[in-house]
Amino acid sequence: MNRLWLLALVLAGPAAAQVDPSGTWRTLHTEHFRIHFRPTYRVIAFQAAREAERAYRLLGSELHPPRGIVDLTLADDTDAPNGFATVYPSNRVTILLPPPVADPALQNYDSWLRLVIVHELSHVFHLDRVRGLWSGLQAVFGRAPGLFPNQYQPTWVVEGLATYYESRFTGAGRTDGSFHRQVVAADRAAGTPRTAWDALYFTRWPAGLAPYAYGSRFFDDLARTTGDSLVPRFVERTAGQLIPYRVGRQLRLVGAPRALSDDWARAILRAAPAETTAVASRTIVHRLRSAPVPRVAPDGRRVAYLYDDGRGARRLRVVDAGDWRVLRSHRVTGQVSYDWLGDTLVVAQLGFTGRWRLRSDLYRWTPDGAWRRTTRGARLIEPRAGGATLAALALSPAHDAPTLPGVSDSAGTTWGAVVPSADGHWVAATRHQNGHWGLVRWPRAAPESLTVLIEAPPAAVITDPSWTPAGDLLYVTEVAGFPQAHLWTKDRRVLQVTAVPLGARAPALLADGTLLFTALAGAGWELRATRPLALAAVAPGAPESFDSAPPLSNPPRETAYAEFASLRPHFWIPDAFDAAQSGSFFGALTYGTDAVGRYVYVAEGLVSAAPLRAQGSLVVVTHALGNPSLDASVSNDWSHVGVTSSGRVVSAAGRDAAVGATLVARSWRSYLSLRLAAEYEGTRYVVAPDTALAAVCLGCRHRDLVGGSVGLAFGSLVTAPLAVSPLEGIAVSLLYRRREEQGTAGWSNDVRGRVSLYARLGPRVGFATPVLAVRLAAGATDGTIPTRFSVGGVSTGALYVGFGQTVGRTRTFPVRGYDAGALYGRRVASVAVEYRIPLALVGRSFGHLPFGADKVSLVLFGDAGDAWDPGEAARLHRLRSVGAELVGDLAVSYDVPLRLRLGLAQPAAGQRRVYAAFAADF
Repeated sequence: MNRLWLLALVLAGPAAAQVDPSGTWRTLHTEHFRIHFRPTYRVIAFQAAREAERAYRLLGSELHPPRGIVDLTLADDTDAPNGFATVYPSNRVTILLPPPVADPALQNYDSWLRLVIVHELSHVFHLDRVRGLWSGLQAVFGRAPGLFPNQYQPTWVVEGLATYYESRFTGAGRTDGSFHRQVVAADRAAGTPRTAWDALYFTRWPAGLAPYAYGSRFFDDLARTTGDSLVPRFVERTAGQLIPYRVGRQLRLVGAPRALSDDWARAILRAAPAETTAVASRTIVHRLRSAPVPRVAPDGRRVAYLYDDGRGARRLRVVDAGDWRVLRSHRVTGQVSYDWLGDTLVVAQLGFTGRWRLRSDLYRWTPDGAWRRTTRGARLIEPRAGGATLAALALSPAHDAPTLPGVSDSAGTTWGAVVPSADGHWVAATRHQNGHWGLVRWPRAAPESLTVLIEAPPAAVITDPSWTPAGDLLYVTEVAGFPQAHLWTKDRRVLQVTAVPLGARAPALLADGTLLFTALAGAGWELRATRPLALAAVAPGAPESFDSAPPLSNPPRETAYAEFASLRPHFWIPDAFDAAQSGSFFGALTYGTDAVGRYVYVAEGLVSAAPLRAQGSLVVVTHALGNPSLDASVSNDWSHVGVTSSGRVVSAAGRDAAVGATLVARSWRSYLSLRLAAEYEGTRYVVAPDTALAAVCLGCRHRDLVGGSVGLAFGSLVTAPLAVSPLEGIAVSLLYRRREEQGTAGWSNDVRGRVSLYARLGPRVGFATPVLAVRLAAGATDGTIPTRFSVGGVSTGALYVGFGQTVGRTRTFPVRGYDAGALYGRRVASVAVEYRIPLALVGRSFGHLPFGADKVSLVLFGDAGDAWDPGEAARLHRLRSVGAELVGDLAVSYDVPLRLRLGLAQPAAGQRRVYAAFAADF
């Protein structure tokens, strides 16, 4: 049986979690939670305990409580705010602690820790709920993947509900904020609003924002017009429905007065802005995936902005402020912020400082084009400069603080950008304190004299401060539900300077008085220019007081890291394997991992009644050391060899074991992985009825192979959301394996390698750029153990279809148009050349079905390969073919990605062949 997917599962899971499981962890035990944390942020863990119990009480007042204790992991290994939740193998939530600073979607909060805990815990309450048939199935199989009916719903339901509750049970949140309203209104204004069947994780703009923005607007509008009791009734109803995909029917059954499409259209309409007088503005750059925040150089002649069109790597551009010519550009990573320090750009961006740690550091980009890193692991973001003074924000768990000395900072305070004035005498900043935002200012030499200039009203944000050449302050806050640029003058007047129908952000003033700003449109972000207005600003309302989470009725109990409760098995999946007369095996499979991902395992056990035999496997990976990770696996498989003329059944038991260590190094686009392993492979033959093995099977003999392997993989790749392939770079994998047969002189050395090369080739076609991809593969084996390689066949990814079964197979040396194993030899080589052409960016479901198409591309290919033995001449063109593949990036069950390839291959000799395959060949 093929268990490669088992090892892939246990290796991939924790790596995606962005949590370093090594080192010392502790656990707080409360009534409903186990809260896992590192000792260095124990104070935050106690605060999280109060917030979690508060959220549990409020959500429990509307939704059915989840089953069992919830594991809540607090992590500070990634300098980006986020959180995620899962309900299998048990209920667990992970919170990435850094607060949001510049993300416009997340700036509306009364407490970041409160908002993210309510949001993620809402997922647990929603997805854990099962009734009816689903409850019966879980009573038998446990918390198995696929037995949670609410997980089959569209992502706009899952994320929309959580976003709705994050605003309902906090003093702010994205439903009350302006950003989601902007996203939906911009789509509607462009004539491209998403439907209830298209507001999914499709690549076309607004991409991953769509489920949150549309879902939150829909449920907020439905609750306001129909009553907030409809939402919990809907959750309860869908938790027991037999066909879990039906959303509209369940809404009507719990009281929605109209059809889903009608309620949806009404929610979109209400997100639109009120009628305003159009003010002319000029679009400089458009159709961007990230906000192109403008920063004007001190001399006023150059502007820097972020260029991210989704078709290549993000780039920081410097342009001429007069004619907008690109003077220079440089590739950047993620969460990019920047400002001018004289004629040098200081840039903050994310980068890996270890296998698990993603930190934000500062770089300097000088006028001569030199790019120099100035910090490593410093956790500095939002660099802003003025008057030869550089300020930034230093991140720490659930907190950030200005790097300028002397600024008082009370508990629970977080900061936005801190901006020195051009003359260096003043510093302005946005500050979040006591549950609301404010614009503050202080003398550079006297930070104790801090003054609050403007305080935000309830559910509003003050952000994007910048100084004008005259010494006034630009900033952004909401007007009638949309962000607009404002001006605070030195004589303490407040003016609204933009009235853009869909809102304006990140204002910056040029020397000639032109105002630059960013705006959202139906195809993405835009950088625009306009003449500033001078409208009377509406006086902000009084900020609301912020209530801390109440103390716990019972003090939390602190222990060492409690891992077993989450690590133990929580489900089993039926499994079966038919080995003909050698046994019909039935059993189960289970999977487990602890809350922080320190240990991961997959276990499988099967039994055959006649003949009485057992087989199974166990794969365990531990990340307790951080780097390297250690793995161990054992398996015993039965296979049917044949039946002799005398009716005796010959069976073989394959016994495999391995232990390994994997060392990983990462950067933003590059990676290196080295794995060392010791391996055992044994074979035992059994004859039934019992007789001498040599008498019935001359070629069957017991065998024990002992050896090891070294695997090395490295590469550097440029990818992009709209790309149909890696765009640029190289990926290399090498494997050396040595085996020796015990009790004999048998041995073998196997070496194989693979190189994949990618390059953009040709002008843009449709939504992306064509890519030329080349794969070279070769292998050689020597020794007295007769092993051989094969060439030929179609390579496809292994797709796990459930119940321990997989579909598809990845081949090392494929040549399309030929049978698998068309040639065998102890030397082998193959080459594939592909020209990958984008065809269509679809981003739509098939009607009302839970299936959709994201992207479609065409691949023109040529393959060649040969296998031969030592002493023979290699003819690499002996097998050769040409053909084409239609590649569809699909969405199954609304949001599960699936790549399907339909191909036509014409071999050099023989008939053309049609085939289907999963995943990318390389």
